[in-house]
Formats: sequence, C-alpha cells, structure tokens
Amino acid sequence: MAYVTVSTWRYEEGQDEAALEKSARDNLTQLKAMGAVGGYLVRTSDSEGMVVVIYPDEGTWNRVRDMVTHMRANTDPAVGGRNIDVLSGAAVVAV
Repeated sequence: MAYVTVSTWRYEEGQDEAALEKSARDNLTQLKAMGAVGGYLVRTSDSEGMVVVIYPDEGTWNRVRDMVTHMRANTDPAVGGRNIDVLSGAAVVAV
C-alpha cells in the first residue's frame, strides 16, 4: 500500500511565490527520481502550505527518509518557508 508524507510550512509576508514554486518543483522532481510516485505543494493560506508526497510503499520511504529529512532541514526559509510539522503513514484506503 502507498505511503504518504505531509510536511507543513510557514511563509513570511512577501514570500517570493515564483521562488517558492521553483524550490518545490526542484525538490519534488528530485524525490520522484528517488522513487516517489508524485508530490504536491498545496497552499492552505497566504502564510502556510503543505507538501504531500506519495511513495509506492513504506520501504521506498525508508530508503529516502534521511535525504528528505536533510532537504527539509536545509531549506532556505526565505525561499521555501519554515518547516512546522511532519506527518506520515501508510495509506489505508485508496480509490
């Protein structure tokens, strides 16, 4: 079953939207190359968003977990925002 990670992010006022989207696209492309099925940057408000990444299974996530943790920790807050929280788990229902 698929494994899903969700990281929540806070953005500063005046965040450069183009730089944010480029950063997300670059990181999601890298994650896809490492085995993710897909990923999304979702804006939940002017100052917050979340990144949702879907992996084919938990084993794939376990192989890339350290790299993802490193990517989150090293994201420039001025470009990609500040990581607030991380959630993850196996998908239980898919349609």
